[in-house]
Amino acid sequence: MGFHILVLAGGSGTRLWPLSRRSTPKHLLPLAPGGETLLRSTLDRVTGLGDSVRVVTAANQAPGCRSALVGLGLGDDAIIEEPEARGTGPALALAVGLIEREDPDALIASVHADHRVSDRDAYRAAVVASAGWAAATDGLATVGLVPAAPVTGFGYIEVAAARDPNAWRPPAGSPPDTAPAAAALPAFESAGFKEKPSAEVARTYVADGRHLWNLGLFAWTARRFRDELAAAAPGLAATIEQVIDARLGGDDALATRLYAALALQPVEPLVLERTHRLTVVQASFGWSDLGSWLDVGQSRSADGDVDADGNVLEGDVITASAHGCTVVARSGRIVAVAGINGIVVIDTPDAVLVVPADQAQLVKVIVDGLQASRRDELL
Repeated sequence: MGFHILVLAGGSGTRLWPLSRRSTPKHLLPLAPGGETLLRSTLDRVTGLGDSVRVVTAANQAPGCRSALVGLGLGDDAIIEEPEARGTGPALALAVGLIEREDPDALIASVHADHRVSDRDAYRAAVVASAGWAAATDGLATVGLVPAAPVTGFGYIEVAAARDPNAWRPPAGSPPDTAPAAAALPAFESAGFKEKPSAEVARTYVADGRHLWNLGLFAWTARRFRDELAAAAPGLAATIEQVIDARLGGDDALATRLYAALALQPVEPLVLERTHRLTVVQASFGWSDLGSWLDVGQSRSADGDVDADGNVLEGDVITASAHGCTVVARSGRIVAVAGINGIVVIDTPDAVLVVPADQAQLVKVIVDGLQASRRDELL
């Protein structure tokens, strides 16, 4: 049984416009600690955890993703191209199916490429722990993060009965130095997913200690995932098998046509929310999905990447009596910010964004407006 890591590198990250575009989605931006791209930072964290690491991405993003592989010693098959973006459900079904054709007993962990993590070792231990539980229970596993605050924009997982820690075993192929920390992480049966609660409900979730943030970090055996997918969505499962047959048979046009007809759907409602075989590993480490410019500023502040006035600054920026601002200058000109607090300024060659940090979610409204007016050159 080989242990394989899938890194999901999809989406456009439109909430970080104007820096994120279709050609430079969030995972290809230098937003990780140290100025690395999020994808490269993720690959650095998971390389060496198992027998293989592969990036799952849409065909139009594959060239950009390939550049992040330089120097890691990954194989020629390290990119699994989704013919068209169809969400994490079809993407994972395709990737898991391809790996299963090579390794019928494969154990697989799936992680996201666009998250910022400040504790590499704790993250690696959580991934190994989830894979070990998936193998031990012949089920599926996920990592739930102890919530740092009652956030309404995240999904939560409720935990039930604790798993017997003696049942856990490290996955074959994982590095021995991760096993002690992985074995020490508590694990529970799942009591279900809870999507984006109200502020009041989120506060009760944090207080009761039974609800964890859903990070989208999953593990399963290839065989178990295939069986769960076939039970939940037999039509999708059958189409994925046809896509794989066509691809391996050299008929890329047929594979693309079949795949393009699939509905876009995330893996959680497709498989994870339906299964009765889900284990939740409880973890705690510095994490952000960087879902807005507010998150970017807060993450970099937490890492100490701020000036004396609490400003996160990048590029040719000058400030005077400015506090708690995030200013990114990418246009080649100087950006001056004076007499304001809590403002985000993102300056690129063809667009400038100015928004209060606490209203950073309004960026999506801007992007929606650009799409409606067909301003494709700005997307």
